[in-house]
Amino acid sequence: MIIVSHPTKSLVVPFSEAIGQLFPHGIRFEWRGEDLINVPHGIDETRMLRNLGLTAVPAPILEHYEFPSADGKKPFDKQVLTAANMTMHQRSYVLNDMGTGKTRAAIWAHDYLRSIGRANRMLVVAPLSTLNFTWEREILMTLPFRKVQVLTGTAEKRHKKLAEDADIYIVNHDGLKVIHKELMKRPDIDVICFDEAAAYRNARADRSKVAQSIARTRRYVWGMTGSPTPTDPTDAYGLAHLITPATAPRSWVQFRADTMLNVSQFKWVAKTDAKDTVSKVLQPAVRYKLDDITELPDVVEREVEVALGPRQAQALLVLKEHAAALFRDGSVTAVNGGVLFSKMLQAALGWIYGDEDKLIELDNKNRLDALIDLINANERKVLVFSPFKSATKGISERLKKEGIDYAEITGDVPQKERTDIFTAFQGTNKYHVINAHPETMSHGLTLTAADTIIWFGPVTKLETYEQANARIRRVGQAHKQQIIRMVASPIERMLYRRLDAKSDLQDSILDILAGITKGN
Repeated sequence: MIIVSHPTKSLVVPFSEAIGQLFPHGIRFEWRGEDLINVPHGIDETRMLRNLGLTAVPAPILEHYEFPSADGKKPFDKQVLTAANMTMHQRSYVLNDMGTGKTRAAIWAHDYLRSIGRANRMLVVAPLSTLNFTWEREILMTLPFRKVQVLTGTAEKRHKKLAEDADIYIVNHDGLKVIHKELMKRPDIDVICFDEAAAYRNARADRSKVAQSIARTRRYVWGMTGSPTPTDPTDAYGLAHLITPATAPRSWVQFRADTMLNVSQFKWVAKTDAKDTVSKVLQPAVRYKLDDITELPDVVEREVEVALGPRQAQALLVLKEHAAALFRDGSVTAVNGGVLFSKMLQAALGWIYGDEDKLIELDNKNRLDALIDLINANERKVLVFSPFKSATKGISERLKKEGIDYAEITGDVPQKERTDIFTAFQGTNKYHVINAHPETMSHGLTLTAADTIIWFGPVTKLETYEQANARIRRVGQAHKQQIIRMVASPIERMLYRRLDAKSDLQDSILDILAGITKGN
């Protein structure tokens, strides 16, 4: 029997001599023939009772925290359990899939610990593309009364923002080195949450050494990633030395021998039980799949905000002013309006055709960084769609640079080669990503080896959009799916809005352009 008393934050559990010794001030009583004892219900008490075999004792956050949410969104059951696990372990891993609400779970876990005096300030270390549009916004949507500082910009700006008062500080992985010395002087920042912690898989890298030195001095350290071993099982070695160094493997060479087989002089492959070995190393941990979130629909659609580069923003402004002038003069036509519309969308994605069809590459690093972060966060296969061949080519260059196993498909790829790619993608471990123009993938294909589609930018044809999304929404799909839409500009937001309304965009491009010039 375990009874939780909310007003007094206490527990009623079966009495034993061991429990009586641990809780000498507990109130012992008999009820219906049972020998019981009333004890406090805190984190330490819960740990002790669980160690004595009362594993059903709930984490205190589950009983004594309201999980506040300014936007009214109720937490998923698995979000609540994730937050509970984080509060019960000072060092732990959150290995949940992308889309399962890890961010908000961490926000709630920190807020609860702070509310009971177990923690003070939190530092979130995350990919640059997620600092504002994911972390800062999620905090403001959840706990708007918390003060947030996003540490970006020059070293001087980062130091200044860190010196300002805040409840939560947010910095990118490589920015941690810039504020290293100042952080070592800030014991009040006693919680660190490493988002996409697989970035520290190389334990010998400078980035990892800096993170390790800071993490060693903090009370709570959480490592979050849906893909803890993106390249090899040995990736877990660096992650373990960051989050749980006390129990991490002592030797990388031995850990490689434990998880991989040497099949030739220069080639190692994962052992069949490598996942089990990694799982034992990355403990304590919680791991929920997207399929485990029963509150979610079978298809989850969400938009990911990304920042425009200065040159992109300037190009869009010039094009918008040009469009406004055409509307004022009454000289806008379907032809010149369509050209302007296309160029604005090109500028938003980062590659624009200038005079004589010369391709100009703009400063779209933020968008490409965000794409790579999204791909790396997804353990299963991914489809990436973009409406221009120039964008597809540019994405391929970045995927190649990142060492991601991908295949590119545009209208230039012969049919037989496409078939070979689709067959390998669907039936083998080859290709983590297919990077394609959506019109080459819009009918008949079954690509259920992927459960995520990332739209690098929107298309203008409703049929193309719906058919491309249907590639993963077919018989044989065993998992919930995600449709992620990247957006950075008004033209993209308006296009997605029209697609959601199932409008025929081809017949309303001038209306959309007019709306953009008016600031809608």
